[in-house]
Amino acid sequence: MGRIILSRLLVLISTFASASSHSRLSCPEPRSASTGIKRGPCGDETNNFDSPLLAITDGSIVEIKPGPLRVTFEESIHHTGAPFRISLSDDGNDDESCVLLDHIPHNDCCRPSLNDATTYTPYAITIDIPNVICERCSLHLSNPMTDKIGGNGSPSGIGCTDPGTCFSVYHSCSKPFRIVGDTNNGAVPRSDYQCPSYKDMNEEWPTVWMGDNGENVDASTPGVYRRESSIWSTEDHTLTTVPEKYREDVGGLCGDGSETASIITTETTNAPTTSPFTNPTSAPTPSPISSPTNAPTPSPLFVNVDRETNEPIGPSHMAPITENETEPSINTPNPSKVPTISPSKPFQPPLSLDGNDGSRHKPFYLCALFIVINILI
Repeated sequence: MGRIILSRLLVLISTFASASSHSRLSCPEPRSASTGIKRGPCGDETNNFDSPLLAITDGSIVEIKPGPLRVTFEESIHHTGAPFRISLSDDGNDDESCVLLDHIPHNDCCRPSLNDATTYTPYAITIDIPNVICERCSLHLSNPMTDKIGGNGSPSGIGCTDPGTCFSVYHSCSKPFRIVGDTNNGAVPRSDYQCPSYKDMNEEWPTVWMGDNGENVDASTPGVYRRESSIWSTEDHTLTTVPEKYREDVGGLCGDGSETASIITTETTNAPTTSPFTNPTSAPTPSPISSPTNAPTPSPLFVNVDRETNEPIGPSHMAPITENETEPSINTPNPSKVPTISPSKPFQPPLSLDGNDGSRHKPFYLCALFIVINILI
């Protein structure tokens, strides 16, 4: 009887230790703050478009224009080489989507702590929104765990597919937002839009990333993933090994700059909406990708409009993204193949039982297991 109880406890502890959180969108604001959604594309929020349209802090509704849009997301538990994919939903329908950017490589620099959101690894990338008309669209973030597929995830392995054989994938979906297509340039309703290949949309996007031991790994096949990593900036959290258009801060909803913003704001909602991801008051330095509260030069395309007078009332931005204090990589890239980044502070090894996800809460379960075993014996 004691062995049966012990066996069940081992399974339970293993489940808690492994079924923790991983990644989520930061901006646009996600429907769920969870980083542990494993049922795609949006978990329990799939096809839930009943919530108010995405709005900024003063309640102004966000309208996204076709063209470049800065997107930010973050990782709460490290998974070496686990890549990302960003897609655009259909109008009011999460079951259909267009891939906007695939094979976004992992940043192997850091070991975030699940219980401390200020340590999460931040990512920033600029994608291209197609010329469509959509009343309620959403961005989908997918993150297949290729560190879990053994040799199949190596440069010579067959990889895994998503949807398909990637048995562990984490998901996050943004709140619904409105896309205001340019009808003078052929905008069509999102439901009538024919999704092109993401390769056709991103001809300059690399098809080879860094795999195990710094070897080149093929990333040219949509939906087939291996361990894919590259070098991300410690200053603005952008990918350093891609063309400038993917790194450019275009301002707007998720950016800092006052260049060409991809959003405008119009009417106000009944209740203001505030992003749940804000910096703690004790944070010493705001993240480089967060929006300033007193930007001296507002973007001419990102303004709030008084509902009655139709006059602009000034710039407004989403809450800043939490800054992550990076640590040097345990899996240091081959210096002969890629540039290195100097660590910002001394190396601190992750407190992890499996050496993989960097979670600092697992030793607790080991202690609990030791106590239970002693009681049973």
